[in-house]
Amino acid sequence: MNVLVTGATGLIGNAIAQRLVKQGASVRALVRDLARASKLLPSSVRLIQGDVTSPGTLPAAMHDVELVFHAAGMPEQWHRDDSIFDRVNRQGSVNVLSAAHAAKVRRVVYTSTMDVFAAPRGGELTEAHIDPHPKPTVYERSKQDAERAVEAIRQQGLDVVYVNPAAVYGPSPVHVGLNSFFIQLLNKKAPLLPPGGMSVVYVDGCTDVHLAAAERGVNGERYLVADQFVSNADLALAIHQAAGAGKPPAVAPVFLMEALARVSAPLARVFPFTPLVAPGQLSFMRWEARVNAARAQRELAFRPTPLPDGVARTVSFLREQGHIPRA
Repeated sequence: MNVLVTGATGLIGNAIAQRLVKQGASVRALVRDLARASKLLPSSVRLIQGDVTSPGTLPAAMHDVELVFHAAGMPEQWHRDDSIFDRVNRQGSVNVLSAAHAAKVRRVVYTSTMDVFAAPRGGELTEAHIDPHPKPTVYERSKQDAERAVEAIRQQGLDVVYVNPAAVYGPSPVHVGLNSFFIQLLNKKAPLLPPGGMSVVYVDGCTDVHLAAAERGVNGERYLVADQFVSNADLALAIHQAAGAGKPPAVAPVFLMEALARVSAPLARVFPFTPLVAPGQLSFMRWEARVNAARAQRELAFRPTPLPDGVARTVSFLREQGHIPRA
């Protein structure tokens, strides 16, 4: 079976590609940089140069493909150019799924996000409650728009299964999102912790769900996936304990982090630095939504990874890669 993976040099896509190779699948990856990708993927993966934002590069990638894992996306909550979220997350998905439909691909497993669902602050997310209202950040709105566009293509006859992960962490060739929190924390570049918390999922479990969705997911269904909810304070403590790094920083007052986010984000659009915490990231962490992953557990045999285990494996990997200090 020929399988195409987009985003194969990213956290989720790379894990999917690695697992598929181990299972003996014939894997190809759509990549922008052939030299970089060759260092991050098994030699058996067929690399096809292209970009989800360049539709002309996609038909060749889809030739004779039976299954597509569309894991490419712009995951950051902040970027100097806000338009990149729409170009990659919405239009990129339109391009990939349109090409898959034209190539008569059997199924697409589409990597979305928990952010498209509705819940009050501290409330529970389930697949039954997609948020009909625009979300507060550009990233989240781009993912909402992407899901609507993907669903329109699915209605034309393409088989699509949605996977909606919580914040994903773990061994990866890139370190954005939650992985960057580990790195900042253990390199003492986070003097204070942001308030709030988030639902998290270790990359292995997230990968399990994607592969199970390809085999036995239901066309048109969404599958939320998360191990648990954890406060930033408890996550930082778990990271420090795994690293033997002593006591983590204190949690900053909400008013202080809000002020910092408001001031630093505009400045970061002018000067070459990334905000310590962007408004969108703070908004997500203060949402504190709890993901209910019962459907993925019931239908796709998802098994959550205990937080201490996932954190310990991530710390070990980051040490091996030289991203954090040795013990």
